[in-house]
Amino acid sequence: MTKKEEIIVPLLPLRGLLVYPTMVLHLDVGREKSVQALEKAMVDDHLIFLTTQKDMSIDDPSEDDLYHMGTLTKVKQMLKLPNGTIRVLVEGLKRAEVMEFYDEDEYYSVNVEVHEDPESKDVEDQALMRTMLEYFEQYIKVSKKVSA
Repeated sequence: MTKKEEIIVPLLPLRGLLVYPTMVLHLDVGREKSVQALEKAMVDDHLIFLTTQKDMSIDDPSEDDLYHMGTLTKVKQMLKLPNGTIRVLVEGLKRAEVMEFYDEDEYYSVNVEVHEDPESKDVEDQALMRTMLEYFEQYIKVSKKVSA
């Protein structure tokens, strides 16, 4: 059994949005603690933990208002807009789980345990994936809704 990696990173709560590993996404961030979390990430190693709020209407979520599973992401680009909002480009790296939650006054940070995604070595899984890809390629060729 391999030892799981734990790291402490700033937290960015998301409203009604999920980010998965390998996903690249633009976000507009306006809440003060979220802006400060991004600033901290940019000063350090550009890593930030993204997770979804359970209730989108809460402006200042606490630990209980957030899901404990999320995605460790890398901030690729950050742009400050004239209205004070920050537009940020993030790339999902790995799934992670919150072990501890810290309120640093200016922003939230979390100690997360990074989860490795195991690659399936099962022959049946490999065959099913190949079949699914073949069917999807056929669908793309006949569908007018998907551009190649």
